[in-house]
Amino acid sequence: LAVERTERQDGACVAVAGEVDAYTAPRMLAELLAALETDARLTVDLAGVTFMDSQGLAALLRARQEAERRGGQLRLERVSPRVRKLLELTRLDTVFPPPPAADGSRA
Repeated sequence: LAVERTERQDGACVAVAGEVDAYTAPRMLAELLAALETDARLTVDLAGVTFMDSQGLAALLRARQEAERRGGQLRLERVSPRVRKLLELTRLDTVFPPPPAADGSRA
């Protein structure tokens, strides 16, 4: 698992790559929670995720809950096709807001 955090104008961004499973989800969650310490607006870039299981989904939901508790929001961007399919199958695609369109509106 590779995790990289950057700061942007719209908040923190954590890019995740590799497999997110029972062994790696705790590390991803720790990185997401650490990013929320800096800014409650968090974007998670999932372009590099090749696999995600229920533990990965649970970590995203826990981070989302913490962002909202802090008055912010967790957004997903560049969701890989495999993760998108998982989000759709579990209906979690309705839980995470869509990324903003290029013009700043919601897609």
